[in-house]
Amino acid sequence: MKKANFVVSGAFTLFALAIIFLSRSYPPSNHGVPGPRMFPLIIAVLIIISSAALFINTLRMKPEDDVPVDLTSRNVLNVYITIAGLIVYITLLPLLGFITTTSIMLLLFFKWFSKYAWWKCLLISVLFTVGIWLLFGIVLNVPMRYGVLI
Repeated sequence: MKKANFVVSGAFTLFALAIIFLSRSYPPSNHGVPGPRMFPLIIAVLIIISSAALFINTLRMKPEDDVPVDLTSRNVLNVYITIAGLIVYITLLPLLGFITTTSIMLLLFFKWFSKYAWWKCLLISVLFTVGIWLLFGIVLNVPMRYGVLI
C-alpha cells in the first residue's frame, strides 16, 4: 500500500501542476472580481495539499499497516465504473448537451451507488442538473455549450 500511496501522491501532484500550467492562459481577474483562473488554481492547490498529506502520512505509516491493495474488491470496482462513466460523460457532453448528458450520468450513478427507486434517482438527477444549470447558466452567466439536445 505504501508504494501505491506514493504513486498516487506523485500522480496527483503532477496533475495539479498541469492544471496550474494550463490555467495560466485564463484571465486572472476583472476589476477586483475573481476571474476564470481562480477556481482551477484553488482546486490545484487543494490537490497538492492533499497529495502532500498522503505522502507524509505514508512516510509515517507503521509497517503493520502496510497491507497489499486488492484491485478486485467492490470498492475498487466502483472507482473503475466511475472513471469509465466520466470518460463517457466527457465524450458525450459536446454532442448531447449539458442537461441531457448530466442528467443521464447522475441517474446512472445514483442508481448504481444507492438503493433508491428509479423514480427517486431520476428526480434527484434532474433537479440537481437543473439547479447547476440555473446557478451557472443564469445566475453566474457562465456560457454553457449545448449539444443536439439541451
